[in-house]
Amino acid sequence: MFGSPLAAEPAFSLTVDPYWILVSLVQFLILYWLLRRFLWVPVTKALETRAAKIREGLELAEEARLDRERLKQEVETLLAQARAEANAIADRTAQAAEAAAAATRAEAKTEADRLRERGRLDARQLHDQALAQLRGELASMVVLAASRLLGREISAEQHRALIEQSLSEAGSELRKN
Repeated sequence: MFGSPLAAEPAFSLTVDPYWILVSLVQFLILYWLLRRFLWVPVTKALETRAAKIREGLELAEEARLDRERLKQEVETLLAQARAEANAIADRTAQAAEAAAAATRAEAKTEADRLRERGRLDARQLHDQALAQLRGELASMVVLAASRLLGREISAEQHRALIEQSLSEAGSELRKN
């Protein structure tokens, strides 16, 4: 029975020998066990490790995306605060400039008023000096004219009194007009 399978059967026949089925089955089981033990477990572990790394990478990428969005929001907030501060500084600077300009204008007005008043006082002094000089000259002319008219000389004190009285009367009439 375990002889040569080709001698007992005719050439080119399709017969199934249970011995070879059993040998093939044992070989298959041994190959399956070997593949499962030495190939399937390491490959499965490698695939699981790779899948875990991929999941970890995806989680890290999601965390990085969330961090990026959070940082973007923080940057937007900081930029808005910086813009608000810049606007506030610009407003304060403009107000300070306006206040300084107003103070300068007030100072200039005060100085102009002071100069104007000083000019008035100087003009009044010059006017009073001119009037005093004019009175003096007029008094001399009146004394000369009176001495020629009277043909005699009167004392200087009498002249002066007469002139002062005339000038006072003339000044009061000028002020009325």
